[in-house]
Amino acid sequence: MPPQSPYESLFVARQPVLDNALNTWGYFHYYRRCLEHTYSEFSDPLQATLSVIQCLPACMDTCSVPHKALIHLPPQALMTGIPKALGPHCVLPVLDHHPVDDPRYLATLQALRAEGYRLALDLPQPFDMEHPLLDVVDTVILDLRPPDSEKCGLPQAAAALKRRGLHLLAKRVETHEAADLARSLGFDLFAGHFFREPVTLCQRKVSAAESTRLTLLDLLSLSEPPTDQLATAIEADASVSYRVLTMLNSAHFGLLKKVSSVRQAIVLSGWVQLSAWLRVMVLGDVNPSTKARELLHLSAQRAKFFEILAVASGRRAQAESLFLLGLFSLLPAMLDMPMPAILEKLSLDDDLRSALCGEPSPHSSWLAMAQAIEDTRWDDMAQCALDLGLPTGSVSTAYNASFQWADTLLTALPHNGHSNGHGNGERSGS
Repeated sequence: MPPQSPYESLFVARQPVLDNALNTWGYFHYYRRCLEHTYSEFSDPLQATLSVIQCLPACMDTCSVPHKALIHLPPQALMTGIPKALGPHCVLPVLDHHPVDDPRYLATLQALRAEGYRLALDLPQPFDMEHPLLDVVDTVILDLRPPDSEKCGLPQAAAALKRRGLHLLAKRVETHEAADLARSLGFDLFAGHFFREPVTLCQRKVSAAESTRLTLLDLLSLSEPPTDQLATAIEADASVSYRVLTMLNSAHFGLLKKVSSVRQAIVLSGWVQLSAWLRVMVLGDVNPSTKARELLHLSAQRAKFFEILAVASGRRAQAESLFLLGLFSLLPAMLDMPMPAILEKLSLDDDLRSALCGEPSPHSSWLAMAQAIEDTRWDDMAQCALDLGLPTGSVSTAYNASFQWADTLLTALPHNGHSNGHGNGERSGS
């Protein structure tokens, strides 16, 4: 058996579940990719489940209405009452396709239903439309990445399940084409990474409003922009100015005196703290949709994740650049534009620009590591961590800390009248 990776322990990744309007409906929470994964710390699925549940409070919105925490729970976990640690409004237990050979198991599920819990069944191929658990669940999860959806009977299974009044959740929705297929088959919920992929629009141009925001974002990319120049750029946008003053006068920042001007705000708050908040806020303004809100959380989490690891691995001089790498990494999906067209508006160094465009760069392994974690590919994540020479245990620590930071930051951000698709705190986290 291969040695246990020192980077994976206590990792819990989360993946957003979106509704048809691309609002965040809930989150899948995973400890590991599968029970047989040799890099896992726990061989007991019950212990893995306990690890996931213990980490949930680190995500501020995970256990709050209206978002659901979807967790695969083995029969032992269900029969010992583990879901009751979270409550019916928080958790949606996901049942695996276990044989129902213990009458106590079915009785436990029926008791949970009576207490207000909703249940989901992860139904594998070939689809067993007579499975007894279909009588006690509300939602059925089907894989949208089979070799051939027609041959595997996906359309027929979806239609039969809808006739039974069950909600359908599509997992592994990796492309917009797959999302369109799921919608056509009557799926209600979608999990996968299609939402972070851009939709290419012919001759899509940066609008005047987007250009203004990107210009301010470019200024914020400087390690210490001139105060007068920064204040002028912020004051030119009434919305940004208002929110800067509102935010800095809130309890979140805890300043000893009221801030009455943008210049005073820059001086009193300190550039390091203010710049991180401004970057995320301005990036959120570029596209205020609910899809972008989820992407914004993921971008902010990546940014802080890279920054923390840069310091932990003795790369403090690269921390600022790596923060920007994470923050800008999902701009194509947020703007539905190719990265090269977006970067025309930003003054970034060549290494950073190459990494963002998917070209070879010293920064490429950082993005590869983040994507591996979000896709729950722990072996790939461990290899990236080894390639980067990261200290043992630093990845999980930084990932957890970055999620809490992103949750706190986005919770504190004024919504500016836009709906909060994140509510949250993706959103993949621990």
